[in-house]
Amino acid sequence: MAKRYKRSGEALFAEVAGDVVALHVQKGRSYGMEKVTASVWRLLEQPSDLDSICERLMLEYEVDPETCRREVGQLIELFEQEGLVESVPG
Repeated sequence: MAKRYKRSGEALFAEVAGDVVALHVQKGRSYGMEKVTASVWRLLEQPSDLDSICERLMLEYEVDPETCRREVGQLIELFEQEGLVESVPG
């Protein structure tokens, strides 16, 4: 089964003019997200795997499956390192 991810409870966020601003309270860091990054953040409201996220993004943006998986995988890895998302049991 594919690894699933969701937003961390440590991250607060707000939508601002279509973009997303997130704050990791413990780290005291803020993050600005636009377009695709903000779309990925919204999709992580519910536990999702990489394939499900890319399926949704490919409907909204012109991107091939390989590029989507690679770039979204890197983004989720960064989110996870920063404590913004966490993996959840499948």
